[in-house]
Amino acid sequence: MNIAADTAPDRKSTPFAPPVFILGILPRSGTNFLSNLLILHPDCGPPDPVWEDFLVAHSDLLAQYSDSVSRHWDEKWGIDQQVQADLEASLGRGLSRFVSERGKGSRLITKTPSVDNLDLFFRFFPDAHLLILVRDGRAITESAWRSFGARRETTFHALASAAGVINRFDQHNRETGARYKIIRYEELWKHPETQMQQLFAFLGLNPDVYDFDQARDLPVRGSSELAKDDRKALHWDPVEKNEEFDPMSRFSHWGAFRHYRYNRTAGREMEALGYPRIEAGGPTWLWRACSLILDTRWMLMRLARPVFKWNLHR
Repeated sequence: MNIAADTAPDRKSTPFAPPVFILGILPRSGTNFLSNLLILHPDCGPPDPVWEDFLVAHSDLLAQYSDSVSRHWDEKWGIDQQVQADLEASLGRGLSRFVSERGKGSRLITKTPSVDNLDLFFRFFPDAHLLILVRDGRAITESAWRSFGARRETTFHALASAAGVINRFDQHNRETGARYKIIRYEELWKHPETQMQQLFAFLGLNPDVYDFDQARDLPVRGSSELAKDDRKALHWDPVEKNEEFDPMSRFSHWGAFRHYRYNRTAGREMEALGYPRIEAGGPTWLWRACSLILDTRWMLMRLARPVFKWNLHR
């Protein structure tokens, strides 16, 4: 799924530097594309053999461990909050080193198509750089349907939840100087050179050694276009990009009710990320009545499954 130069230096033989974490709003948000662009830089490389680390997604378990240990210490010896913060940073450094030593290049680029537990990121990885990748939710919905058969209704709700997580994280951290950047897939696709220049400045990487021509000609990997007619056709081998390839037009065939349903479910949170709603048109009274049925069905399903994890692969 990832590409890297065979000549990249072994990570174990170089001084440790905190990795660059890419977190995508959901699967099909373009984390492979961003990762592959970054690892074209000679100082960067992917982890091996773990393509997606999910360290942040499961960091709630680390938080439980840290809280439990720190509570025990506090009862015994009256520790202050800084001790717990140091413990969490040490746990994060250990995990960062673990994945970094299995990669290539002096700077590891690791990714996860999830923002679960995003609010815990800087508790465990205070020295790392974080790239949050967002994409038009309508394109994600259609791509997930084509690739995995993910129900659009499920994806709409997953988008609302994930976009809300990102918006709250941004509101809490934007004035703190925290080392994170929100990247829009569409801007990355349309203006790769400008976007990569900005990323290199943010990450402290030298743009003069980067092959921008190779980045512009980067082959397509894992596109849902491959699975448009047959989901079994989805693969991660490189495919040369042609002039007709347009990842921005995935949902151009949507009808009025589908737009209405997306707007009602995920529109507000996605609009806060910079993706305006498309007015649905048509008989609004009918769309409202149909949506009430779908809302009720969704609520009953959630009541039947109080512990719910988003899985767009099903």
